[in-house]
Amino acid sequence: MADLEFLEHRITARLPKLGDATTTIEAPMTVRIDPLTGRSARLMTDVKQPPIPRPDLSDLTADPPFCPFCASTIERATGLIDPAITDEGRIRRGSAVVVPNVVPYSEFPTVALYDTQRHFVDLPDLTPTLVSDLLEALVAYTRGVHGIRPMWHSINANYLPPSGSSVVHPHAQSSHDDVGTTAQRDLVTRSQAWPSGSYWDRLVAAEEGGERWIGRIGRVSFFTPWSPVGFDEVWGVVQGCPDLIDLTDDDCRDLATGMSAVFGSYHAQDLASFNWALTGGGPAPSDRYSVLLKMVSRSTPIPMYRSDATYFERLHGEAVIDQTPEQVAATVRAHFPGAA
Repeated sequence: MADLEFLEHRITARLPKLGDATTTIEAPMTVRIDPLTGRSARLMTDVKQPPIPRPDLSDLTADPPFCPFCASTIERATGLIDPAITDEGRIRRGSAVVVPNVVPYSEFPTVALYDTQRHFVDLPDLTPTLVSDLLEALVAYTRGVHGIRPMWHSINANYLPPSGSSVVHPHAQSSHDDVGTTAQRDLVTRSQAWPSGSYWDRLVAAEEGGERWIGRIGRVSFFTPWSPVGFDEVWGVVQGCPDLIDLTDDDCRDLATGMSAVFGSYHAQDLASFNWALTGGGPAPSDRYSVLLKMVSRSTPIPMYRSDATYFERLHGEAVIDQTPEQVAATVRAHFPGAA
């Protein structure tokens, strides 16, 4: 079995002290390398950004004159899903509803609403049931699309404007086509090329019980990544599940339970915006790949907010993070089921 290398480089910069330019201080920084992709992240834990109190979101999230995703309008404002995918028209599971997307992010794009009865659902109200209903509905759509032909599948979410969302009503989106995304193709290709067995099984075994470990729910293992790509990043690996079409209802409930706990952790830290992505193994999935969930927090939605994406992230493909994955895991772990 191939060994995982958790490589890091420790760097020390000599800088003038803030407010006292005549004094020089040593500022440590760590560059960590992801064992599978080689992607690096820069951890500057001694230069943590000052916390921003969670703002009053009432104006941003107030019921608007018109929202296509609210219960009173969704029937006339959204279309029906192609009958070749499903005969349900709009897929409903509990409070969740899946409808066709009007933006062509992929060949078969969708939008899924957690709840049409409420225009805004805050983080503490994104319960396991609400998230599970949404995941089950999107998996049902994914299976319908896969029946047309095997392809690349992902389920993704933006939440509030700092995440890139143009609609406040909380929702997720799924993408399905023959191309996939750059990161998705890279993960699958590298997983297939791993020297021996499943990289993801090996990674879970290496992380279990360690400083970055959060917990296991069903066959979903939650932990923070060695080399994160975003703030407060949490991963969930669904072992033995090579693609989204293989997710069971139990998997959806287990993923939702963990995701809801992460949302609770974010809320407890005065965070308000996030992204998450659930990626499948492509048109020819194998046991070398396991469905992967990634969750990250985003900037606080205040006027003239500072974006958490800089040239490092957007142009160099490298994150600059102000706390370690081990610190993030300790914070999130306290919100997980069974935590003391």
